[in-house]
Amino acid sequence: MGRLKIKKKDTVMPFRETMAYRMMLLTLSIIFFVYTVYEMTMAMAQNNMLAFIIAALIGVAAAFAIFYNLGRLRGAKVTSAAMRRMKRR
Repeated sequence: MGRLKIKKKDTVMPFRETMAYRMMLLTLSIIFFVYTVYEMTMAMAQNNMLAFIIAALIGVAAAFAIFYNLGRLRGAKVTSAAMRRMKRR
């Protein structure tokens, strides 16, 4: 009777460094940007310039967040299990 093999566990990766987390942030940024564009159009339809300016400033911040998250997505880590699934397909 031989020794049983002990499986080596994969290293634990923090969720904030994974690609799934980065993609969730990117999706939320895009949704927020679309919402601010909607708010801008509604403010223009009602001739409310203050609401339009506020929505435009928030829209610029959302656009910045989109490009920031796209940049961070390039360096995101992929778990070994996900890499194996991608290789099979």
